Amino acid sequence: MLAGIGQVVLLQEPIAASLAYANQKKEKQLPDGQWLVYDLGGGTFDVALIRIDGGEMRVLDHEGDNYLGGYDFDGLIVTKLLVPRLEARYRFDNLNHDLTSDKGRLNGKYYTLLYLAEKAKIALSGATSAEIEVEGFQDDDGQDVSEEITVTRSEFNELIKPAVDRSVGMVREILTRNKLQASDLLFTLMVGGSTYTPFVRERVGEALGTAVNTDIDPTTAVAVGAAHYAATKPREAAGAARAAKAAGARLQVRTAYDKASRDPETLFSARITGDLAGLRYRITRHGGGYDSGLKPLTRDITEDLPLVADTFNVFSLGVFDGQNDAVPTDAEDIAINSGYSSGQSLPEDICLEVDDEDHAGRTRLFCVFQRMTPLPARRTFTRQLNKTVVKGSADEIIHVRVLEGPQNSLAEANKPIGYLPITGRNINRDVQRNSDAEITIELSESRDLTVTVYLNMIDQEFRDVFAASSRATSVDVVQQQVTDMTEVIDDELEQAEQREDYEVAAALKKLRREASALGAEAQELAADDVTDKKYQLEDRKRKLAQQLHDATRNKQLAEARAEYEEEKRDCQELVADHGNDQERKYLRDVLTLEPAALSSGHPQRVQELAGKLSSIRFGILWRQPDFLTGLFQNMQRQVPRMNQPDDAARLVQAGRRALEAEDWPELRDINQRLLNLLPRDVQAEIKGGKIGF
Repeated sequence: MLAGIGQVVLLQEPIAASLAYANQKKEKQLPDGQWLVYDLGGGTFDVALIRIDGGEMRVLDHEGDNYLGGYDFDGLIVTKLLVPRLEARYRFDNLNHDLTSDKGRLNGKYYTLLYLAEKAKIALSGATSAEIEVEGFQDDDGQDVSEEITVTRSEFNELIKPAVDRSVGMVREILTRNKLQASDLLFTLMVGGSTYTPFVRERVGEALGTAVNTDIDPTTAVAVGAAHYAATKPREAAGAARAAKAAGARLQVRTAYDKASRDPETLFSARITGDLAGLRYRITRHGGGYDSGLKPLTRDITEDLPLVADTFNVFSLGVFDGQNDAVPTDAEDIAINSGYSSGQSLPEDICLEVDDEDHAGRTRLFCVFQRMTPLPARRTFTRQLNKTVVKGSADEIIHVRVLEGPQNSLAEANKPIGYLPITGRNINRDVQRNSDAEITIELSESRDLTVTVYLNMIDQEFRDVFAASSRATSVDVVQQQVTDMTEVIDDELEQAEQREDYEVAAALKKLRREASALGAEAQELAADDVTDKKYQLEDRKRKLAQQLHDATRNKQLAEARAEYEEEKRDCQELVADHGNDQERKYLRDVLTLEPAALSSGHPQRVQELAGKLSSIRFGILWRQPDFLTGLFQNMQRQVPRMNQPDDAARLVQAGRRALEAEDWPELRDINQRLLNLLPRDVQAEIKGGKIGF
């Protein structure tokens, strides 16, 4: 922005690198096929599966780790090689803590050591050893530290081997997910400064058994590819300039054309609105080489525009009167990229965490956008609130949590990317249970997230924007999450042993050991830790949660199927006896989804189907006198626990009159109002949850 660049789009690095490679090749040298981009940079690792088909490049799949890269290699040199040798030579109680804690005595020296480690790492790409001179501070006894430490390439390779193998594991995960063998790939394209490391290239090539491609400069590929991508984006006029141009226009022009094409020419069409009498038009290419000549202007025009290959073509549409004077229009430049092109898509599902209707206190994921959805994307849907939020209350919260990760996973296993809390302090009046919340989720091409919630009942909107590049993680939160995860594993392990399910018990014992190790690492972190360790631990926690979900999936699936069968039996009986035509049709529609849900292997899909049946059943029950009567009798017993007891007593008196008069619609309304007076924990026992919808 300081440079005056106001139009910025965030681009995934593997896509940029692929564009750099594709656009430097001649078309005859670049056959249709697919390859991997292995991008190991300073701070992040990404791998993408790319396909070229007829000149169009598509990203088929994507994996990555935002906290794996060359900086981590530098940190390993410091903490695993330099620190132990300094502690052996000098006296330090806890040198690692002194270096990595924000308030540590030697925190400033930590960054100096990282810089020296980076220089040694770079030197080891061309030499078998490197020297690091450590000086300029004192140990705990006040002795000056002055040491020359030799780091060998073999030591460095052994140090980074687990991290490189972890990256190879993500590559294999992509191949497995897409049912591919290494032989199905043309090559693996190496990108990112850390791929200069000889061990990285050797290890990736050996592990995958595929050719390693180093044809492009790994340090500039992303910048070059980003420039190619920018060339496919039309330049947008500033808001004020665009508004002024539109205000002064005599003609309105609506255009249609491919923004990117590998063909020698492309079809351009436009529809013109306004007084066209006596007017002509001309299309010219910037820089010369094409001029359509003056032609009579009609309501609809079409032209075949010739394209210069492997570059960015810009044309202008001009309109002129009988004296060849320009006529103002709102037409913008026609921008077409004739190089290889790609659109961005989501690497993971985007989900909303919602309450599980069938399990009080538990949540499930509602998929908003599926993985590989093209960006930008927007979706609006309505959810019904399952709690009452009283104006002014700080404890009553509607939690709008957006997560990135598999829709069939646990919420704890997915990455939070946006959180919009709505409390009683935010609202202008009470929001009643069962009122509607209209939720809009938007993702820009840069994956910036916009969450908007409109509460219909009080005519109030809440909105927040979350940048894709930001991430806030508290050490305390990570430590608590790992503790909670350990307790869940212990509970599941006890249940597995009681069932004598020894296979699951063995898997859970392994997870228990991993959770204990993770917990120990988390507890060692200082609250003000300045490294990426807390982010890495959070990522490991999410993977552990997914493994826990996978280990207990069969049990969850069996329970979900049993609950579904019971719900289906009850629903079918109720629909047969009391359902209307619409409910019968809805039931048939739900049952058509049964085979796919039961064979999916995902408990959440089965539970979601059971929830649809439950919705039908309760819709009918709320019309039945027996159900309304029984619920009212239960509500009378709950009056001592209710908020606003005077209002509750008046409603009970009104309910008795409605019951005596057999005024079932009135009794239904009174039951609902009594439910809303229950404390939040009691509401959750009947229906509700911690999310709020």
